[in-house]
This record gives sequence, structure tokens and C-alpha cells, in this order.
Amino acid sequence: MSLNFPVQRHGPGLGELAGAAPRIGPRLRAARKAKGLTLDGLVKLTGLDKSFLSRMERDLTSASVANLLKVCEALGIRPGALFDPPNANLVRGHEAERVNFGGVGVEERLLSQGLGGEVMVLHSTIHPGGHGGEELYTLDADLTFVTVLEGELEFIIEDAHYFLHEGDSMTMSSRIPHNWRNPGPHTTRVIWVTSPHP
Repeated sequence: MSLNFPVQRHGPGLGELAGAAPRIGPRLRAARKAKGLTLDGLVKLTGLDKSFLSRMERDLTSASVANLLKVCEALGIRPGALFDPPNANLVRGHEAERVNFGGVGVEERLLSQGLGGEVMVLHSTIHPGGHGGEELYTLDADLTFVTVLEGELEFIIEDAHYFLHEGDSMTMSSRIPHNWRNPGPHTTRVIWVTSPHP
């Protein structure tokens, strides 16, 4: 006796992916929303049918080259941008570049510089007694964010001292004199985010 169970499919199978048409609908919708356009507004700019445009944005229909060019022109995007690979930058943990910004007793790895230098993300392992130097310092950036993953971090902003523990975070202007140190007997691990990249 064989039992047959209904199979629910939630996306294309592997065989379908190889010959599948590129999914451009979400990019079209994102470009339209970025311009503050409604579907009705796009209809006025392109002369195309609203239901057709809606189906395009849901990848339920394909457009002719002429219609696709009309939509791209109305949205102010290159047609080729719809087929570009995702704008992403993957950094594996063991491949993150080691950096040194002058701290003492600290190991730092650069996790991200954003996609165009708009941010710097560091992972710091601060050994007991480790610190950011003998003097307060400033950065040529708008803000600094730090979150403690493990251990304790003393954060000094001018004359104020803040003690951050696991799970605590702080955001401040990078242009205010500040410093930090690990006051405890155990290693501290933190993530720093500075924007824009100093």
C-alpha cells in the first residue's frame, strides 16, 4: 500500500531555477516607491495599463523590450540595473581584515566599510586593561555606536564615565572627546559602528 501526501510548494524547484526568467518585479516596485510614485502615477508617465504594471511588479507577466524601456525611463533607471547582481559585500569572520587604530591590548577586525565608505564596522576583542590610548580622542565622523557582546566596557565621554555590560549599547557624536577601556578581569568583545567611515 502506498501513501500519497499532497506536496505544498513555496517557490520554484531547482529544475525551474536554471531556466527561470530574472525576477525584476521587486526592483521595479522599489524604484517606483523610491520616486514616490503610485501605480496610477506610473500609468500616466508610461501610458501602460495599471493591471499590466501591477502584474509586472509581481513577476506575473513579462514585458516587451519597448514596454520595459518605457517603465525604466519613467523611473529614471537603467534597464540593465534590473539585472545587476545584488549590491552586497560578504565578509567571512575568519577573513575579516585585521586593523590597528592605536588601541592598547586590543585585537580589531574590519567587518564592513559599507558599500561606499558610508560606515565602518569593527569587531574588537579587548583584553583586561586594554584601552583606546592615553588621551581622549575624536573622530572625523558624525556618530559612533558601540554594543557590548561580552564582558565590560568603561566608556569615557569628556568627564563622564559609563560602564557598559553585555547587551548594553551607546551612541554618541564622534566629535566629542572620548575613550574606552576594559576595566574587568575578563576579555571584552564589542562591535563598533562609525558613520561615515572616518
